[in-house]
This record gives sequence, C-alpha cells and structure tokens, in this order.
Amino acid sequence: MNPRKIEILLLERKPFGLRFVDLLGTTIRALVAPRNSFDKLLKREEMRKAGVYVLYGEPPEKNLPLVYVGEADILGERLPAHRSKDFWTDIIVFTALGETLDKAGVRYIESVLIERIQRDKLVDVENDAKPRIKTLSEANMAVMNDFIEHVVVLLLVLGYKILRSSEDEVEQPVPRLHISKDVISAFGRNTDEGFLVYANSKARKKLLASASPTVTKLQKALVERGIMKDLGTHLVFTQDYLFSSASLAASLILGRSANGLIEWRTKDNKTLKQLQEN
Repeated sequence: MNPRKIEILLLERKPFGLRFVDLLGTTIRALVAPRNSFDKLLKREEMRKAGVYVLYGEPPEKNLPLVYVGEADILGERLPAHRSKDFWTDIIVFTALGETLDKAGVRYIESVLIERIQRDKLVDVENDAKPRIKTLSEANMAVMNDFIEHVVVLLLVLGYKILRSSEDEVEQPVPRLHISKDVISAFGRNTDEGFLVYANSKARKKLLASASPTVTKLQKALVERGIMKDLGTHLVFTQDYLFSSASLAASLILGRSANGLIEWRTKDNKTLKQLQEN
C-alpha cells in the first residue's frame, strides 16, 4: 500500500471532542464525535449531505463492542432519531467533499459494510436486519468500493477495530505460523491489525486454571456466536478470526496463560519473537 496522508482538525480543540478527518487525495471526510458533542455535529454543513454513519459503544454487559450502521440522503434529518439508542458513546459519519454520494450509493455502502462487519464478527451488530445490496452500474460500484476501503482505513486509524482491512490480503506474504499440542493444531499469521487465526484451527475445549477471565469470556462468546464449534474433544474455528494479539490467540487455543511470541512457530521451528527480531 502506498503512503497516505491524513489531516485531522480538532473542532473543539480537544483530542476526543468533535473532529473531522480527511484522507488526502480522496473525497472522503469523516466526522467523529462523542455523544456529548452530538448537537454540535448536527450543526455542521456536512449534515446536509448524503452519507453513512456508525454508532459505536461498549456496553458493560457485552463481551464485544456494539455497533449500528446506517445511511441517509440527508444526514441531519436522520441522525436525531438515534438519540433514543442508549448503547452508543461515539458516532462516526462519512460523507464526500464533492457530490460523489447519492441515495443509491450510500445504501450500497451501508449494505457492504454491514455484510463485512457481520462476516468478521469482531463486534456485535445492533441493526435488526441486513439491508439488501443496492444494484449499481459497474462504474458507480467501482467508485463506491473505493469509498468503502477509505471508510475502513479511517475507522482503523481512529481506533475503531470493527472489521478487518482487506489491505493485508494483497501485501507481501508473511510466514504461516502454527501451534501443535496434543489434539490442538492451529494456524495463523501476524498482521498489522492483530493476530489472524485461520479457519479449521483446533483449540482446547477445557480451560486450565491459568486461563484468564478474559480468555474464559472470549471462548464463551466465540462459541455462542458460531465462530468456534464444539466437536466434543476440542473446539474448531469455523472462520478466520482476528485477535488483538498473538498472546491472546495462543492463550485461547491452548486454554491457559501463554506467550504468543514463543508459542507461535514456523514450520522450521522459528518463534514469532525470532521473526520479529530479524
């Protein structure tokens, strides 16, 4: 991926207040606001345009963050309806500096984002139903797909890890790593976003005493959400899954406290730590 320049303006002169973020060289603009800056956001000129938005929160009773994805042809008319949703703490709005977006375009973007977020399962989705993907011309679809990738980049830069970037899929190949212990046989790779464990990897079912409460809660959540399937003697991943760190991935797979830098190894037995030191 080529270098990219991002410009952030703190509209309230504080790091976590209302701010806008531009990915230079593109038309996309993100506006980010905590809940207590919502009224100031609604007064922005950008709210007269079409766009997509994400409501983000981390409810204490949830194992994972909760998000809602929406779209509007006039953002300022749609967004006030979400005051009644009490789960969210942050709102991230995406629009275009020009006239790139229209109703069909934002519906398409919303549909694809929800589909990708539901596929990656890094967060829970508050939307009641998945919208149907709006049919666009081939040319307009290409423009909207570029916009979607810019949305993903800005979300990740801003620290909202709600879906995986597709960028690492086209980067240089990285070493395939594994853990093999008894019935446990797991494979994955280290990425800039975290540690990706591959589908069909096997994990310990019964956790050992050294497993942390975080691992216990996460195992329960992944089984409940179908990301891991109980096969009786062990658990198996039904899809690729991104962990925040190599150690969290190793701990969940081994069912105990584990150092991912040591546990994850290449086929010629080099540890992840050795790879990072080279």
